[in-house]
Amino acid sequence: MAQGRSLIAAVIGAVALAGCSSMPSFTGGESGSKPPANGLAPAPAPIYSPGDSFVYDDNGTVTTERVVSTSPDRVVWTNDKGLIWTKDTAVVTPPLMWSDDPELGRGRQTIIGSPHQLFPLQEGNVIAYSVRGSSENAPAGWQDEHRCVVAGQEAVEVKAGRFDTFRIDCQRKDYRDTYFYSPTVQNYVLRDRQIGDRTTRKQLVSADLASAHADAQPGAAPTPPVETAPMTAPHAPMPTIGEDGTMMPGPGEQQPGAMMPGEEDKAKTLVSRLENVVTRLEKLAGVEGGEGKMAKPAASHSAGGNWAVHLASYRSQKGASDGWKILQRQFPQLKGKTMRTSEFDSGRGRGTYTRLLAAGFASEAEAKDFCRPLVAKGQFCQAKGPLP
Repeated sequence: MAQGRSLIAAVIGAVALAGCSSMPSFTGGESGSKPPANGLAPAPAPIYSPGDSFVYDDNGTVTTERVVSTSPDRVVWTNDKGLIWTKDTAVVTPPLMWSDDPELGRGRQTIIGSPHQLFPLQEGNVIAYSVRGSSENAPAGWQDEHRCVVAGQEAVEVKAGRFDTFRIDCQRKDYRDTYFYSPTVQNYVLRDRQIGDRTTRKQLVSADLASAHADAQPGAAPTPPVETAPMTAPHAPMPTIGEDGTMMPGPGEQQPGAMMPGEEDKAKTLVSRLENVVTRLEKLAGVEGGEGKMAKPAASHSAGGNWAVHLASYRSQKGASDGWKILQRQFPQLKGKTMRTSEFDSGRGRGTYTRLLAAGFASEAEAKDFCRPLVAKGQFCQAKGPLP
């Protein structure tokens, strides 16, 4: 569910608590025969403690997620792959920040709205909020609108056993998440994710909760229902995002970074002057020993081949196309390469992205060799292939 590595040593000490006998444990052997409840009382937001551990089977891949530290409105998590991320306690919300990602790199997100109003959970509760984010490899950023509704109560069977849960349906852009939240586990025991025609399933295998909050489970006394905005009427107007992945201003607002009247012509003139200066500097850099001879260009890479380099990730095809033009200006060696794109789901509730690739390398070694000078200048570059 849930979100640098310099914290791993501290994490190991907290994780060691997961094996202590003082922690309540939820496994298939203990809860497989649990009868369904007549009805769940409204469930408050979960209370996490350092050392809480949840083992999930995520579409065939088993991972362990552990709580590192907590504050009144934040929880820091880690997993057995070394990723560290920070979330709030609303369960269905995406990470606020994360330490690393194979595709996106480090990043952060801001939640606009009040998703915590989903709690206490009871059928009919609805929330709507917006998420803005950016990362190392997707600097243009992204924005998504999220809506969730507590659809009812269901008894579900997962690898950890049988649980009485609240079903929470969440929709955003191109995919839908369905969470089955167990008040006993204080987490979701099952998440079904649908992206187009593809469905993935993440189910609980086991859980160990710190004894410090083992008795903090929801009681039987009902609580007054929370007032939330209807799904079609968020609390406040939500910002929108353009086709290139950048956020658009609301009514009466100026686009962030937009130029004032008359500044555009000045900017174009300045850019033209800078380009001329760069051209002269590049020519001077190629002079050998003051003899006026230009340095020989490096041998060009193969124009064909089924290997590529991954340069950046964007929220749309148009954003990738614009990024390709910018990168070609920054790195002339890309002009002999072919632009290719592919979509991927970054997971953890961040949605789909378009991966920008420069294709035309004969081998992985050639692609890695091409990346070295780009990486030296701070540009993300990673060999990918063989391509289909």
